[in-house]
Amino acid sequence: MTWEDGRPLWIFGYGSIIYRVDFPVEDQVFGYIHGRRRAFLQHSHDHRGTLTNPGRVCTLIPHSEWDSMFPNEPSDPDTVCWGIAYKVKSGEEKRVKKHLDWREKDGYTEDFVNVFTEPGKVAVSNVLVYVGVSNNPSFVGVSSMEETAMVIARAEGPSGTNREYLFKLCDALRFHSKQALEPYLAKLELMVRQLIEESK
Repeated sequence: MTWEDGRPLWIFGYGSIIYRVDFPVEDQVFGYIHGRRRAFLQHSHDHRGTLTNPGRVCTLIPHSEWDSMFPNEPSDPDTVCWGIAYKVKSGEEKRVKKHLDWREKDGYTEDFVNVFTEPGKVAVSNVLVYVGVSNNPSFVGVSSMEETAMVIARAEGPSGTNREYLFKLCDALRFHSKQALEPYLAKLELMVRQLIEESK
């Protein structure tokens, strides 16, 4: 499936797009998707890191792949990923799509998801989402949370520090709903804050 020019364009944000919306929006829905979990397993060479010192940003991991990457934290099939679906302003779709293709160029590909606001209720269907699948060149692969936290605490790129990405994401999710901040993110946030404190 691909998005066709002339049709409405909805974008699902689960990482920086949640708090950094740099495109015109005429509607939005806070909701969740099924079947995938958010994880900091995508290298960032162009925004929150550099080619020589890449940062870490979010991608979506299918439940079927999660357990092999996080054997000590098995995935619950009922776990969902919360985020925000944005409807791009009418007439701006083609321009925004081109902009987001550039913004998400470091290993991300397109997919389409249904966004839910409550069990069994699809709020928006066929929503475009940018995903760093496990065979893309910027995918980190198996990485402990300790290693991930150390990278995030130290990395910085043209768009700012890696820690800012994590903290703003966590704050934005908490702002919308306490249940939206999954244990993985809460634990990672705490680990990064502890590393920052220890380095002072």
